[in-house]
Amino acid sequence: MKRTHNILITREITDDQLALAQDLGLNVLVEPAIEIEFRDNWLSVQSVLKEADTPVFVFTSQNGVEAFDRFRKAGVEFPEKMLVYAVGEKSAKRLKEIGVDAIIPEKQTGVGLAGKIISDLEGSDEINNPTVLHFCGDRRRDELRQLLTEAEFTVKDVVVYKTVLKQMEFRDANYDAVLFFSPSAVQAYREGGGFRRGKHPELFAIGTTTAEELSIESGRHVHISPKPGTETLLKFTAQFLNDG
Repeated sequence: MKRTHNILITREITDDQLALAQDLGLNVLVEPAIEIEFRDNWLSVQSVLKEADTPVFVFTSQNGVEAFDRFRKAGVEFPEKMLVYAVGEKSAKRLKEIGVDAIIPEKQTGVGLAGKIISDLEGSDEINNPTVLHFCGDRRRDELRQLLTEAEFTVKDVVVYKTVLKQMEFRDANYDAVLFFSPSAVQAYREGGGFRRGKHPELFAIGTTTAEELSIESGRHVHISPKPGTETLLKFTAQFLNDG
């Protein structure tokens, strides 16, 4: 008989992902740690676009892509040919779904993305006076901007959504693992005092950035998904719990 493990997931997942978890022997409790509020004032975004001689579009989350798509549907005029970068496969896939091709770095982190942009633009004779437009949330990390600024690129953070933290804590000791998908989710648990109460289940992170934040806040070892992606993280979690 297949062993069943109770896990807590800190963001909404699709029906297909939930079915995969069940097939893997994971009994899922979903408690989103954050809520996303998209910006609806698109006039200022249009102004930023007009001020940029050669805009280079950068996305570090699927929420940024969603906001970009909303702005296009609202009438914001974007160039027909755009140079677009995405931090990873998920964001690039979402862009592809709305008809935009994106370049992704080999190392799918903010640091890896900055390095890819710098190497591409510094060696380009076709891109003159670029302005990097980072479609991001209000809780963005600083690595991308810092590295690009140090390389003397003009960077503008286009804040297109707000991340609202929910008060979270480990109220129930009856789960074996907690899965985190963003540093913001980690902050929500920190503010709820969740890492200091009750039983501590195994901690899993979608990527290195989230894992670093989670390790610092929890003071515990964090298991990192071998590749970004909810399906991969679920499989990795199930394998670890079954082998343990």
